[in-house]
Amino acid sequence: MSRRGSDVIVYDFDGTLVEGDIGAAFIRHLLQGWRRALLLPFAPLGFALMRFEATRRAGVSIFLFFGALGRSIDTIEAMAERFAETQPMRPRERELAWVRSDVRDGHRVVVATGAFEPLARVALRRLGVYPGITLVASRLRPRWGSAGVARHCTGEAKLRALAEEGFPPPYVRAVSDAAIDLPLLRAAHEAVLVNASERCRLIVRQALGARLVDADLPSALS
Repeated sequence: MSRRGSDVIVYDFDGTLVEGDIGAAFIRHLLQGWRRALLLPFAPLGFALMRFEATRRAGVSIFLFFGALGRSIDTIEAMAERFAETQPMRPRERELAWVRSDVRDGHRVVVATGAFEPLARVALRRLGVYPGITLVASRLRPRWGSAGVARHCTGEAKLRALAEEGFPPPYVRAVSDAAIDLPLLRAAHEAVLVNASERCRLIVRQALGARLVDADLPSALS
């Protein structure tokens, strides 16, 4: 059953609730030894594809394919859980306090992230907000003796993933640090930008105008 948009608040994860990108860090962790060596001729193509939203999934899939080569999905997910248990994290305490407050106020809080589900789930548990919120994340699938991206939960695909999980727009609020989440921010009554670069601020402000709440401006949340 889908939830009413009026009671759903969506948060991004990487850069929003924690600093850094745990998904990218995990793929680097997978790419060791001979797997890294096999990747090298294809890495420039992967980086080029990742520059554009339309081809980002294909770019990520290149790095993931070589990192996961010879490993089953179960093995990769177990490695992801162990990685998330031990990876140093730098929490964004202000935004995590918002999450806890929204849960206490009776909203349905969803964290929607491009990170793979086992990574995000364990990280959110370490942060003390899971269970208690709903997680919508990227998923893997077996592919040619390795793994591929079954669902890459970024950009427009993040909205599709939310709808698949029973959370169609509009949302009461969406919170993100990145311009790639513009589709999500547009789908919320209140679009909140946090921890953003100046370039990101410019892009999002031009797209959303007065609807944007830039939480890092002194008067934004007063």
